[in-house]
Amino acid sequence: MLAAMLAVVVTDVSVVYLARRSVASAADGAALAAVQRIDENAIYSATEDFEALPLRDIEDTVADYETRADPSGRTALSAELVDAATVRVEGAREVRLPVVGVLGVGPITVRAGAQAQARVRAPVGP
Repeated sequence: MLAAMLAVVVTDVSVVYLARRSVASAADGAALAAVQRIDENAIYSATEDFEALPLRDIEDTVADYETRADPSGRTALSAELVDAATVRVEGAREVRLPVVGVLGVGPITVRAGAQAQARVRAPVGP
């Protein structure tokens, strides 16, 4: 009986853990993709030096990444600019527990987030 209970717990915990890792990976990738969407018009028309690279279209980039990362549509990603050069991506997925779900427990929602930054480094002198 104890072994069966442990198998139930390990199975459900493993499903939640793997879903959480998947959401975290999608959030990381989406944040990196979004922070690479630099507003080139702002760069080329600027009259001052940048400490941070201006970003654009982060919502579209994250939505595109979400579709490619999880074609099933179970992972939902959202993005926001924290400041001019930092993107925060939050992800969520509803997980059905395979064993205790039969008993009416669940589903549960796993969440993960990531941030990425596009900073300009000062050139190193000779």
